[in-house]
Amino acid sequence: MSVGYYLINKTKKEQITFSHLPADTANELTGNPVTSAITTWYMLKNLGDEISFIPDQYYENEYSLKGASLDEISDYDDVTNLLIEDLISLGILKDNGIEHFFEDEPEVYMRRLENIWMDK
Repeated sequence: MSVGYYLINKTKKEQITFSHLPADTANELTGNPVTSAITTWYMLKNLGDEISFIPDQYYENEYSLKGASLDEISDYDDVTNLLIEDLISLGILKDNGIEHFFEDEPEVYMRRLENIWMDK
């Protein structure tokens, strides 16, 4: 099974979960132009903060954010959607709606975002 990742900002107590986006493994997060834009934008806007990717199978004190408990991290604000809205307003991302996978489970969907910056 592949390992998925979250981006955690211990300084601001924020996280990017990449939920409802088509990427969560290292290769997917790197190769997907939408998640690469989200990650780069966040890192540039938070220079100097204690930020790290952690695997979705996080074990306390095994990774780079030593001292961050699972309970603490789960309470961090998820800023994924705020970043997406910022990047849409800047003309970097375009929102093409959502794709539902099951009619009887509306919470199971994928956001259809596109990185349009290079198209300008």
